[in-house]
Amino acid sequence: MSFADKPFGVRIQTMGDIAERRFEEESPVKWVRYGLCRPPINMSALPAQLRYTPDYLTAQGLVEVQGLGRDQILKVKHEKLEALKWWEKVHPVYLFVYDSHKDRSSMLTLSEVRKKCKLSETDEFPEGKAYYAIKSSLLWEDVEESIS
Repeated sequence: MSFADKPFGVRIQTMGDIAERRFEEESPVKWVRYGLCRPPINMSALPAQLRYTPDYLTAQGLVEVQGLGRDQILKVKHEKLEALKWWEKVHPVYLFVYDSHKDRSSMLTLSEVRKKCKLSETDEFPEGKAYYAIKSSLLWEDVEESIS
């Protein structure tokens, strides 16, 4: 069973930890933790802009961190993308992506992410949240995927 197919209660226990650690190790600029990290409150009661507060603050912009793994699909929730567009009105927004399966990372502007979403299909998590399924070949030049 892939990470995305596991129940939300299981996914939330480790969601983002590996990718966030990688961002902290690789960031060429100083950062501070900014977003909410599994707070003990009912997140569904909060507006999407607060639920999806970016993970880090830098002088250059806000950074949201996401990972992908064996399935090589970056899953960007539709509502998260809308919230990040709202945040971009305040400070530039970047998406740091870490691929734990192939041990590679990429920093994208929100504009780049939006373009990749337009080129991607929509799918749903088991609990019904819609997401853009961005193939890793859109994030990196995957020779293996380009050939097939």
